[in-house]
Amino acid sequence: MYAVANYKMNGDKEFFLSQVQELNKIDTKDTKIVLCPPFIYLPFFKVNERISLGAQDVANAMKGRSTGQVSATMLKEFDAEYVIIGHSERRSNGETNTQIVDKVKCALELGLIPIICVGELNKNSGNDEIFEQVDAVLKNIDHSSKIIFAYEPVWAIGSGDIPTTEEVKNVIDNIKSRAKEMNFDIEVLYGGSVDEKNFTTFSKAGADGFLLGGITLKTERFIELIKGMDNE
Repeated sequence: MYAVANYKMNGDKEFFLSQVQELNKIDTKDTKIVLCPPFIYLPFFKVNERISLGAQDVANAMKGRSTGQVSATMLKEFDAEYVIIGHSERRSNGETNTQIVDKVKCALELGLIPIICVGELNKNSGNDEIFEQVDAVLKNIDHSSKIIFAYEPVWAIGSGDIPTTEEVKNVIDNIKSRAKEMNFDIEVLYGGSVDEKNFTTFSKAGADGFLLGGITLKTERFIELIKGMDNE
């Protein structure tokens, strides 16, 4: 199981130094912890072998005229192993499937594992939108590529309308089936209001882990969630 922390544009040097100190004390058996801070804080994350580092985004080119962007090469230099790509917040700002595919290719070229976010805007829109996002990636990479998808129901974000276990299971199963049809064996995370109290519900949906947001800023609760996942 993955516990992927997306801190978004939160935290500071003092917070991260303190939290990493506590996270390093956790002796996990089966839970893979991946921490994705704002990239400027990566040099301050001195983690043990049970914790991996990641980034929240990557440029869709290796170098050049991309002011303000950070390349896969740069992330790799600071020990990043994973990178979140296509988060709903970036898609809502106009990021396209084409740009996402380019980012995935750059990440894979440098040996980074992409965590590709997919999700539908409307609750009753079916799987077509998700399949379009999944297909765009899988049709443009090698079958041996190590990638992870993260299902985020965009319609649930901030709405208080949390999907049921059955709804999440249906989407995760469909994503995996779609990938299998294209000769890919993938893992799928779930992201959306997961905490230390409800994670068992989503575990039953067949998620291979979670893409976590707000709870990562509350160290004690974040650690409680990780320990709970490890004891599942």
